[in-house]
Amino acid sequence: MSEWSPNTTAELEESLDELVRRAQQNGATVSDCGYELLHNDESKPDCDLTILRLKRQ
Repeated sequence: MSEWSPNTTAELEESLDELVRRAQQNGATVSDCGYELLHNDESKPDCDLTILRLKRQ
């Protein structure tokens, strides 16, 4: 799997996990929030990504 080219749902999940962990390590705030991923190119899908932090029990 290329770092930024996931081919399966499992690879996408793994890539997202790594991206969030790197962002936190670099000081970015990753908490309950949403991100609109909008593109001017109609061939690219627009998405809304929501991150919810889970509390460990």
